[in-house]
Amino acid sequence: MCAGSALREEYRRCLEREFRRGHAGACSDPSFGEKLRQRLRLEPALLGALQEDGPALLARGLRGRPDPGPALQGLAVAFRLLELAAVNLYLFPWRREFDTVQTFSGAYVHLLRPVLPEVDLVRCFGRLGYEQRDPHQLAISRLPPGPELVATACGFFACRLECEVLAEVVRRLQPRRLQPEELLEARRRAGNTEACVEMLLQQQEAAADCSNGMDLYQEMPAGPEDMGGEDTVTPALWRDPGSPQGAQDVPRRGWDLCGDSKSGQEPVPSTGNPNPDTSSSRLFLEEELGGASSQLSALALGSRRPPVLGESQDLPPAAPQEAPELPCYQLHSCLRRGTLPSYCCTTCQQLHASACAAGQACRVHHRGQELRSERQQRLWLQRTEVDMLLADGSSPWS
Repeated sequence: MCAGSALREEYRRCLEREFRRGHAGACSDPSFGEKLRQRLRLEPALLGALQEDGPALLARGLRGRPDPGPALQGLAVAFRLLELAAVNLYLFPWRREFDTVQTFSGAYVHLLRPVLPEVDLVRCFGRLGYEQRDPHQLAISRLPPGPELVATACGFFACRLECEVLAEVVRRLQPRRLQPEELLEARRRAGNTEACVEMLLQQQEAAADCSNGMDLYQEMPAGPEDMGGEDTVTPALWRDPGSPQGAQDVPRRGWDLCGDSKSGQEPVPSTGNPNPDTSSSRLFLEEELGGASSQLSALALGSRRPPVLGESQDLPPAAPQEAPELPCYQLHSCLRRGTLPSYCCTTCQQLHASACAAGQACRVHHRGQELRSERQQRLWLQRTEVDMLLADGSSPWS
């Protein structure tokens, strides 16, 4: 029996055990709840096994929210109500008051609609056999079998616990305010909550380091064309559904009866020629590197110091000023000819490909940045090739 099936069966036994004790409602067994919460902390993919579209529901529920903390509280309440609707149909399939869901009811208007898109709400209730008869109500058209209702209820229960796990991460990072997309991406990549918190802390430290000085290799998109075609989300104002009245003040009738509460590609210098002599490549690199080290530019590009208007070229050169020492980056062995890097580890001072195991470890344990656009990837590749040429005088691909 797979993990998802075993957990659904255990959830069913908890519901029926509580029902025999006189409690009918969403799962409130503390031992099973803590067991599933711990599993989710360690295995984020378990949510998708219990509720196939659970991660997508969470992402859409958090999209555009200015602060994920209150949003997660509202989502947890919404998933509890959806779980309750499934449990009511499983335990009391004969009760007529559960045949319809009034979309103008207090629970629907104040606890569901503000936190989940209407299309997702209709789809969630559709799993329970409800169809939208008119703009004001959903009605049962086909009652699903008991095991299907239990599986759906267990999925909503897992979504509720995942909201609590994410809220724990948000609390541990206070007073920093996370972006929802940043939180979900770290949760997906890290593998467990401890690694997720560590990854977000490192990103915060890296951002603080970058803010202390200009980072020529940090992407600063000027417009949609520099975003690589990614969709952007405009934050929208919303009202926190987790008001003091909470779920306990929901009218105790019907389904909501709570028993308890491109930019153009820039030319890359030929890697087979340690002294590229194309003016366009030279201009590109000198502009992007900002002339931080004239000695580096002259040695790597074979260029001479350009004449300055009004300065006599016969005068002896001015005394050289000490240039700031730049870190020397290298290409990790995972990068092959023609492969653009996707991650820059500033701790190891190495560039990694997207599928590199060492790069994944660096994302968790070291500081660094994702290289999202092609322009940023090419710029870092060029800089690293120059560093390696200066270090060994040979091609980095040899």
